[in-house]
Amino acid sequence: MEIVPIEIFGVAIDVPFLAPKGFAQANFEDFGAKVCDTVNGLSLRPDQIKLKRWDELYGYELSANFFGDNGSLTYTAERVKLSVRNARTAADWTVIHQTLVRFYNLMEFNSRTITILSSHIHGKFPSLAERDEYLATFAHNPTIARPAAMGYVKIADWEKDIRILIEQSNLTPDSVFIGWDTQFANAQDWDSFLGSLPVVMENSANQFDIGFEPFKQTV
Repeated sequence: MEIVPIEIFGVAIDVPFLAPKGFAQANFEDFGAKVCDTVNGLSLRPDQIKLKRWDELYGYELSANFFGDNGSLTYTAERVKLSVRNARTAADWTVIHQTLVRFYNLMEFNSRTITILSSHIHGKFPSLAERDEYLATFAHNPTIARPAAMGYVKIADWEKDIRILIEQSNLTPDSVFIGWDTQFANAQDWDSFLGSLPVVMENSANQFDIGFEPFKQTV
């Protein structure tokens, strides 16, 4: 099995509401105060939050950028999305984990709603030749110019299949890009459940004979 260091990673969540939320129901003054809370919220500044409105009922969008524009939050009548990208270290994962836990706690989603989760890493091989040798294991005939792998994996204690894509990274040299897509119900013990995500992602990637070193302490 190949074991590679993680150069860059990111997480994105997308939660559709059970029914559209009208502008009054969204109560953005209260929501804005919650996300700005430095203890239980996302520690955003008011100037990081923008609200567009073009209709009295469902025509609105609240958006925010944070973590030096590497984090984003979008809230519309139909769904709310949160993403963090370009993370590199164990400290970055700690911040992402804390951000996700606080987000779910302040949103108080209905337990019947579902989160659509996407995550990714860029994992660096010792050399380009070793990276290409690994990817070549997914080439079933010589006409495949850029081999890649895609499959759905079932992991114990995870309620949904996990879709995995493994291909050449276009961002970091000598690396592979690995992307995961899955879902889960919004009825969890958020601290422990979200903290387990790196393990769940690695366990599913292991099915493709690849694993990861622990998150780096420094870049």
